[in-house]
Parts: sequence; C-alpha cells; structure tokens
Amino acid sequence: MKKADYEKEMFEAYIATPTKFEWYKKAFEHFGKNGGKLSWYWNSWAMLGGFWYFLYRKQMKIALIVLFVVLVLGAILPMRLLAFVFLFFSIALGGFGTYFVYAQYREKCKELEMILPDEEKRILLMHRQIGGINGLAIPMAIFTLLSFVLIVIGLFVMAGRGVG
Repeated sequence: MKKADYEKEMFEAYIATPTKFEWYKKAFEHFGKNGGKLSWYWNSWAMLGGFWYFLYRKQMKIALIVLFVVLVLGAILPMRLLAFVFLFFSIALGGFGTYFVYAQYREKCKELEMILPDEEKRILLMHRQIGGINGLAIPMAIFTLLSFVLIVIGLFVMAGRGVG
C-alpha cells in the first residue's frame, strides 16, 4: 500500500465521521505545519461541549481532566467569578481542543506501528477500537442535561411551596 493511501485510511479510520474528514484534515495539516506543537485551531464543538466533546471523540484522559477542572472550579470559586472563569476555560478548550485529538491520533499511530507490522491490521484496529466516536456520549449528554433541568425545576417548585 502506498504511504499516502495508508495515511489517508488511518486518518479516516480514526476520525470515522465522513462529514468531518475535510475539516479535521485541514486542522491536522495546520498542526503538522507547526511541527506538531500545541497551537490554536478553533473548534466550536469543543468550546460548547467541553467534557462531552472529548468523551464523544474518545479522548478519555482529556475528558476527565476537563471534568475535574470544572468540578474543582465550581467548588472553590464564587458564582460570579465562576461564570467568567468558565467562559475563558471554554474558549481555551475551543482553541486547543482539536490539538488534543491530533496529538492522540499521532500517539496511537506510533503505538500501532510499533506493535503491528501489517498495515491492514493497523487500519482495522484503528477503525474498530481506537478511533471513531463514542456513540453513547450524545445520549448521555442529553440525559444529563434533561436530568439537570428537571432537578432545577423540582427545586424551584419545592421552594415555591415552602417545603423543607
């Protein structure tokens, strides 16, 4: 298999969202031009989704770090300050979030090249287990959001009745 064909198939197996191939291809080329160093590339979904975006993209380490940071900030900062800090944190995720997807892709490609000599097996493994998306992330996010809304509504109803 030609090197260009192999790289294209690995990339597509990792992204696994055909409608996003071109966008991620441009982003990965941007990072490649910068020598693979951390750099800014805007991603609205990473900004809006935060933890859920990384969970959707199978970026478990980053998802847990984001969740931990948000929970710690929520526990220690007053509400007025938290809104501003969360906004800046979300903007940073939007700017740097795609880089983390790129970095994991490069890391996983290197790992597979060291483990498996067969290119076809690497592509298959990337497609079936490593790459792609976490299909449960969106339903989990919707369930969590709906649960949160119902809890808040319930608290308002209870507060209006004077319960407690």
